[in-house]
Amino acid sequence: MLFDNPALQTLKKVFDAEKVKKEGIVRGTERGFGFLEVAEEKTSYFIAPFAMKNVLSGDRVVAVITEDKEKGKSQAEPESLVEAALKDKFVGRIAFVNNKMHVVPDSPSIKQSFICDDHRRDKSEKLHEGDWILCHLTKHALTDGYFRAEILEEITTSGDPTTPWTVSLRALDLPVAPPPSDDTYPFLEESFPREDMTSLPFVTIDSEKTEDMDDALYIERGEDGSFKLWVAIADPTGYIDENSKLDDEAAHRAFSIYLPGRNIPMLPRELSDNLCSLREGEVRAALVGTIYINAKGEIETERTEYRLATIKSQGKLIYNYVSDFLENGDTSNFNPSEEVHKVLLLLKEMTDLRYNYRSTELASFRNRPDYEFVLTEEGALDHIAVNYRRIANQIVEESMIAANVACGSFLAKHLNTGIFNTHMGFDDDYIDDAIEMLANNGFKTTVEELHTIKGFCAARRFAINQPKSYLDNMIRKYQEYSQMKINPAPHFALGVENYATWTSPIRKYGDMINHRLIKSVICDQEHPRMPDEDTLATMNLARRTNRMAERSVRDWLYADYLSDDVNKKTVFTGELFDVVRGGLRVLLQENGAFIFIPISLVSAERDLDFDFSKGRVTFNGETVFELGDIIKVRLVQIDKINRSIVGTPVELPLNLPLPNIEEMMQRRAEQKAAMRR
Repeated sequence: MLFDNPALQTLKKVFDAEKVKKEGIVRGTERGFGFLEVAEEKTSYFIAPFAMKNVLSGDRVVAVITEDKEKGKSQAEPESLVEAALKDKFVGRIAFVNNKMHVVPDSPSIKQSFICDDHRRDKSEKLHEGDWILCHLTKHALTDGYFRAEILEEITTSGDPTTPWTVSLRALDLPVAPPPSDDTYPFLEESFPREDMTSLPFVTIDSEKTEDMDDALYIERGEDGSFKLWVAIADPTGYIDENSKLDDEAAHRAFSIYLPGRNIPMLPRELSDNLCSLREGEVRAALVGTIYINAKGEIETERTEYRLATIKSQGKLIYNYVSDFLENGDTSNFNPSEEVHKVLLLLKEMTDLRYNYRSTELASFRNRPDYEFVLTEEGALDHIAVNYRRIANQIVEESMIAANVACGSFLAKHLNTGIFNTHMGFDDDYIDDAIEMLANNGFKTTVEELHTIKGFCAARRFAINQPKSYLDNMIRKYQEYSQMKINPAPHFALGVENYATWTSPIRKYGDMINHRLIKSVICDQEHPRMPDEDTLATMNLARRTNRMAERSVRDWLYADYLSDDVNKKTVFTGELFDVVRGGLRVLLQENGAFIFIPISLVSAERDLDFDFSKGRVTFNGETVFELGDIIKVRLVQIDKINRSIVGTPVELPLNLPLPNIEEMMQRRAEQKAAMRR
């Protein structure tokens, strides 16, 4: 055969060797063409529509780069697949095309659908148009000439009101229900000496619907203005042996999952919501830490004490009712006993002291509201409540911070291990940018100073105290992400040498580990199983995926909740959250939704300069927008399938012209219709 000719084979190898090849990520567009993004070069190459038919947006490929010398442009043609955008499992929806069953991947960047084969174990339930399924990609066009998938399981039907939660969890391979409860859970620590603290007026402060109450507070004041704070924490390790299947399950889940309107406990509800929950009037086993705070607001970590105890909460208090009482003297919903009243007043004094200390000596955080998704009985979103951090929230926050600072020092001193929350300040790759940004705004510092907790906190305080939030928002972009580690390490953002959480063992497996470590010290026992890198990796991964699930559900609910506001042309107040290559990300203050404003919808003026490195939009050298700006916006398009919300400003500074939204949206619709034809 001609193609078997050795000379031709040798020539082909020479031609292949002379080809210019690049590895990168495919990014598709709505107009059918795409780009190959090559991270190492910080550049991209055009991919023609015919070549895009063999790849999916998000694929990592090796492509052949050719140049059109006349036009002076380069083009990429994908040649081989390195890693598919659709991994081992992916979520999609059923679509019937010419009576053949297809799957449409649930991805905003993938527009293709492809034939799928039903490989479910149980096929008794027929699949219908729009049903949600879990799939596996079996054929890829770049390697096999065509796309094909197999169905592994049905997730839910098209009309299921729980779809946002169920699909988001299954897409990330997260559990959709708590571990099953046993009939009984024997208490395993009957032989341990426990101090009877049931006479102390501990109280819990939580949201009205909270059932898994894991912390209770009591406080006394010294004559010198110091405070002695008791923090009683639920004790699930008294019920769960570290070598049990239940402990393995908790370790695998790592955290309770908190989604808008729903939660999925890490532990069986019989434990999380009942036996371990510090319910009002019920005697409960607890690990109690006593934290000493001096008159300056400093935590005297060397004096921290831990004891096993039994406590009895004197009240399930509600955040807003406590705040109404302490801030306004409102007793219409809450009128505490004299004893509880005294505890609350002292907790408020301690909170004010600690907050003042952290604000002036360390660094505090901006007070952003929480957005609560309130559901109907049928499971649909009813409304979004805006909850600001009031005094009751601050009491719990400052108490937990103090307790975890004390725990970090205790574990570092006695064991030199545990689950530590760490934050290393500025990323070394961006520290020079941070120094320049601070200097341009009037704060002089050095690399050496920013590598210390004191220097980092001084920079943060300076940024926070500026009249506008621009500098604070910008230097946050230069900071490291927080991490969990198994050895002591500083937490720059909190301004402390060590920080280890132990206050939520019902909800965090790392806190269960720290409980066992504390118990081993105070009871002089053989140390429990020490935390290792595998456990740490599991927890870090779980924390990331849980956050992804929360964002996914929020995006889903927002897209549905705000859909009517497009036609109503509702005007919202937004905070400019980020300036990115494609436009602006804006946080709506009324409900917490993130919207995107593409460059084309910012203004009819086309000479705007979008500088994402400085978080600014300028025109002829003058600032139009910068991070932290409060702007008026309206929504112009919501894509419920991809859960994206697009908006535009309703007014612009510098007398800049607004875009003609209706004309632009009409033109986009016509382009999409032409593409479909």
